[in-house]
Amino acid sequence: MSLAVTAALADDIAHIRENPPSRSGLERAQAAFLDTIGVMIAGGSEPAVALLADTLMKLGENPHGQSAGLLLDATAAHVLDFDDVAFGGHVSAILVPSILRAATDRGVSGIDMLLAYAAGYEAWSEIASREKVMYHARGLHPTGLLGPIASAAACSVLFRLDTCQTSMALAIAASQGAGLTANFGTMTKPFHAGRAAQAGFLAACLAQNGFTAAPDGLESFLSSYSPGGDIDRERPLNRASGAWMLERIPPSVKQYPVCYAGHRAIDASIELAQVHPLSLADIVSIDVLISDRHSKTLRYSKPKTASEARFSLEFFVASALSHNWVGLSDVDDANLTDETLQQLMAKITRRISDDIDPVLDGFARYDQVAVCLSDGQRLISAPVSRALGHAERPLDLAHIRTKFEDCLAYAGRSSDAEALFSVVATLADSTEGTLLSAPWVTGRGL
Repeated sequence: MSLAVTAALADDIAHIRENPPSRSGLERAQAAFLDTIGVMIAGGSEPAVALLADTLMKLGENPHGQSAGLLLDATAAHVLDFDDVAFGGHVSAILVPSILRAATDRGVSGIDMLLAYAAGYEAWSEIASREKVMYHARGLHPTGLLGPIASAAACSVLFRLDTCQTSMALAIAASQGAGLTANFGTMTKPFHAGRAAQAGFLAACLAQNGFTAAPDGLESFLSSYSPGGDIDRERPLNRASGAWMLERIPPSVKQYPVCYAGHRAIDASIELAQVHPLSLADIVSIDVLISDRHSKTLRYSKPKTASEARFSLEFFVASALSHNWVGLSDVDDANLTDETLQQLMAKITRRISDDIDPVLDGFARYDQVAVCLSDGQRLISAPVSRALGHAERPLDLAHIRTKFEDCLAYAGRSSDAEALFSVVATLADSTEGTLLSAPWVTGRGL
C-alpha cells in the first residue's frame, strides 16, 4: 500500500517541538545559518538582485516588505552560487531567508528558527530521496521545484500550524514549483530560489488563513515531476528511523563560489599545483575527468560573463591552477579577459568518465586532473570522490568563520561581522526572542 506522504510528513512537522532533533542536529542547522547569511550578504548588491529590486519598485512593490523582501533575500543567497547543497539542490538558500522573514515581529527564539530549518530540510529530503534519479535529468532545477515545499514546511513551524494546516501548506506549495536547468549561468537561476522561498512562505500564510488544497498534494507532485517514473511510494518516512535527516546527512558547504559540479575538479587542480609547483608557460595540455551529467551542467566552455563563469569547468580549472584557489574576487567579468587565463582555458579537454558513483546520482566515481608539460612529463592529481566541505568531509567552524568574514568583506560590511556571527553562533542556546532579523542581515529596512 502506498504511504500517505503528505499527511504523514505534515504530522511530523507539526509535532517537531515534541520530537526535536538532537543537539548535534540543531548545531548543523546553526552552521547552515552562518554559511547562508554570509553568502546572502555577499550577494545582496549583485546586478541580478539590484535589477530585481528595481523591477519590484516599478511595479509598486515594497522591497522592505515580507514577501518582496524574501524574494530578494533568497535570490541574493543563491546569486553567487556560494550557498550549500544537499539532495540535489540549494536547500539553505531557500530555508534561511524564509525563516528570517517568517520570524519577523513574532518574537521567536533561536531554537524555533533551527527547528523550522530542520522541518524544511526534512520535507525537501523526503521528496528527493524517493526519486532514483535527480530532477536535473529532466531539465528541472530541484531548487525551484522542491524549494516551495521546504519553505512551506519551515514557515508552518514558525506559524505553529497544526497537522491539517501544515498538510494544506505543503500541498499549496507543491503546485508552485518551477525552474529549468537551461537557465543555469543566467540571472534566472538565482531567481528560482527567490520565487521558491516566496511561494513557500505564501503557501504557509494561505494555509494559516484557511486556504485549501488536495490532501495528497505531495503524492501528485511525485508522480507528475518524476524524471524516470521510478518512485518509492511504499516505504515509511525517513523519520521512521527516529533521526531527522539533518542529523544523518547534513548539507555540504561550498569552498568556492561556483557550481558544485566543478568543486572536485577544483580540489584536484589545487592539489596538483601544490604538489607540483607549475610554470603555466610549460603546460601543453590539461585533461579533466568528469561525469557526463556534470559536463553538461557546466555548459560554458568560453564564458562571457561572471554568471556564465560559475558554470565553466575551463574557467574553474584554469583559475585554480593559476591561483591555487577560486574566490569571490576571481569570478569577475574583468578576469574573463585575462590573457594568461584564456590561454590556459584553451588547453583544457574534458574527458567523460563512465565509472559512475554508486551513491551520488550524476557524479563520476571520482574527478581527476592531468597536466602534460613541454618536457614530456604528465602530472596526475589524486582522484577526488568528495569535495572538501562535502558532508563526508565537513569544514570546521574556523573555515566557516573565515568564509563568513570573507563574504562580509566582499559586501563592504566587515564592521558587522563580529556581532552578527556571535548572534548566529548562539542560536542553538537561544530560548527567548533572538536579535537575529532579516533587516539586520540584509541591511534593508533598517
